[in-house]
Amino acid sequence: MLKPQGRLALIAEKLDALGSSYDLVKIAGILAEIQLSIADVGDFVATNPRNYNRSRVVSNDHYELLIMTWLPGQASAPHDHAGSICVMQVLQGNAVEASYRVAQDGYIDLEFESEVKTNEITSGQDAGIHAVRNSSESSEVLVTVHIYSPPLRDFRRFVERPQRVASGRNSIDSRRSQPASVIVVGGGFSGAMTAAHLLNSARKQLIPLNVTLVERRGAIGEGVAYGTRDLCHLLNVPAGRMSAWPNVPEDFLTWVNQNKGTFSSGDFLPRQWYGEYIRETLLSIAENAQPLAKLRIVLDEVRRISRHSDRGWLVHVGRGPSERADAVVLAVGHRPPDDPIGQNWEGARTRYLVDPWQPLALDGVGPDDDVLILGSGLSAVDAVLTLTKPRRTAPITLLSRRGLLPQSHSPVPLTPIDLGPIVDSLLADPQGVRVVELFRKVRRLARELAEKGGDWRCVVDGLRPHTFVLWRGMSLVEKRRFIRHLRPFWEVHRHRMALDISEKFGQLHDAEKVHFLAGRVVSARGSDSGVELVVEQRRAKHRLAVHAGWVINCTGPTPSNIAAANPAVGSLLVDGWLSPDVLLIGIEVGETGHAIGRSGESVDDLYVVGTLRKAQDWESTAVPELRIQAANVAQKVIEGIFPQQTAPL
Repeated sequence: MLKPQGRLALIAEKLDALGSSYDLVKIAGILAEIQLSIADVGDFVATNPRNYNRSRVVSNDHYELLIMTWLPGQASAPHDHAGSICVMQVLQGNAVEASYRVAQDGYIDLEFESEVKTNEITSGQDAGIHAVRNSSESSEVLVTVHIYSPPLRDFRRFVERPQRVASGRNSIDSRRSQPASVIVVGGGFSGAMTAAHLLNSARKQLIPLNVTLVERRGAIGEGVAYGTRDLCHLLNVPAGRMSAWPNVPEDFLTWVNQNKGTFSSGDFLPRQWYGEYIRETLLSIAENAQPLAKLRIVLDEVRRISRHSDRGWLVHVGRGPSERADAVVLAVGHRPPDDPIGQNWEGARTRYLVDPWQPLALDGVGPDDDVLILGSGLSAVDAVLTLTKPRRTAPITLLSRRGLLPQSHSPVPLTPIDLGPIVDSLLADPQGVRVVELFRKVRRLARELAEKGGDWRCVVDGLRPHTFVLWRGMSLVEKRRFIRHLRPFWEVHRHRMALDISEKFGQLHDAEKVHFLAGRVVSARGSDSGVELVVEQRRAKHRLAVHAGWVINCTGPTPSNIAAANPAVGSLLVDGWLSPDVLLIGIEVGETGHAIGRSGESVDDLYVVGTLRKAQDWESTAVPELRIQAANVAQKVIEGIFPQQTAPL
């Protein structure tokens, strides 16, 4: 096999540097950066009159790099990618990519074809059924570069429907005669309530609509937040403020009192109950919406979302058939946490729990095992509550950069202070909202209130309705300053623990069962019996040797705008239908929830609800904001599909 030279060798070097962290956006980014030309791959270009030619440039356990040569009329068989990421770039000619849909009789039907022009890049992760060809009308040899990760060792070939075999109900024409369809990606709170609003609006406005909700986990309505089965994991907001509906404030409390017992609006209730409430709310709405509007639930992962050449989208999932949609709503929530130690870890990883929310993850941790938890936020609080049942004999240490623990709620209801005048003065500044000035004003007001016997929580809660406008009033420099310096302090005061949990933490700390340490892990070495770590303390820069029976990662979720965490988002980023925000905390979204593409234009049939809107709204993870987003986006979706038939409700 020839050795890669020049730019091909540089691509291989950059791929090797990824280690084992491969995703389609990173791979596509390498191809875009290196800018291969046909001259760079000349040694690997070879025509074959029998079939398109595959020249392997590099192949190892993590990826393979190939150059393919296609004579006019040559094509691959329709196939899938059996779990692999695939990134393709056209170096010469124009490729035609065909996308297919599996019919009930086992044949596949062509959905659409799209052209991939010279120098363009496309990608997918184990996503649907496709074929690539060089058009028979072309007189030019097609040359493409392909990167598969892991290498494409096996795949399935499919049979396209012969012209003599009628497709009946599975034909494209018959599908077009069906009601309009919307696919909601993500079945947690945001996705479930968006689907509920879509169904409810369609029923009220007498609009036929099919809604498909795709959730990668095994249940809808839960997501990561409400998927716990531990009843000691409580909501951090009182029940009276947790209605899923913007205009029915007591809905959750009513459901609880009908199904779980008698509770008051100020009670902090189990998160598991809230997941049940969201699920039953959606299914009740779906039942009432029939037969005009219908809900279908798919428990699978969306791997790719591609633009249909006619209209709408083709959505590919991991195991089932691809689905056509007139509009898509991205309601993806939090992903499992990233690994904060990464390459600084050596040895066995059996005592390192990278994702504590996997089923049964904490069951192997004994009450006499020393535990080091990375992070000290609400996820860490949950882990401590689980680990202290049954009674612990060994201590738990919470390690975080600043050693901050979430504050607690007040034992009595409080009335937020009206901060309108302060907000107006900050917005009136010609330089925009300045973070330092915001911090000074809020801290001064909290201090003055405390001196009068008041509570700082009134100030933070008074700021809550204005965070949206304050965030938008900041320049990019000020937003970065807030994220770097003030975000940790805002988080621990804004996202508070239930009082019962705070009191339990105090008792554990007083009994020396829970300790706090400010610093970072410099290195870690694991064995089957424990972990030896070196921790650099925050201020003293002194390094401590720490032993732990277990290390548990509670540093917070991976951003959903990272392709490694979400291949569907990754496919849209590569194809330019989404654009990451400059702060890298979400994606660019328009005022009405439309996605903003790479070109800067609104994508009118692709909508976003939830954490991906953090760059625009900042507060985009809690129920009070998400329920409004879900309602507004659902109405915009229906208005976009039926512009002549709808009116705002």
